[in-house]
Amino acid sequence: MGGWGGCRKSTLHHISEDDYRVVRDNLLGGNRVTTGRQVPFCLFTDPEFARVGSAKRKPLAQKIDYRLFKIPMVGVLRAQSPMETRGFLKCLVERHTDRILGFVAFGVGAGEIMGCVQIAVLSGLPYTTLREAVLAHPTIPED
Repeated sequence: MGGWGGCRKSTLHHISEDDYRVVRDNLLGGNRVTTGRQVPFCLFTDPEFARVGSAKRKPLAQKIDYRLFKIPMVGVLRAQSPMETRGFLKCLVERHTDRILGFVAFGVGAGEIMGCVQIAVLSGLPYTTLREAVLAHPTIPED
């Protein structure tokens, strides 16, 4: 299915998969819920758009002091080789803890990049953990 219909279906697929695991586990005697889960968002357009965590509005409303980092895709080495340099990476970081509050990627491989950052968000890791990690080169997530 192409166009926006295909994007919408792909975007919601991961939520329905997790819903299935919750229902299955609860039928088998578990006690799982769907509240409080970190739900990523991804549109598989050209270029891709993906985000996870908070947008700027939420930290502002909660009076959380934050920093905003933004890197144009032209600065991502792996995006340069196929000349797919449209877009950007943007990260919202709590100032006092360096914890990642939210992340947006618009560009080639945005879904894969977002997945890497989502693990850090779920773990409460500071952005410096990702910044200092030695990752395979050249890859999109390394930048």
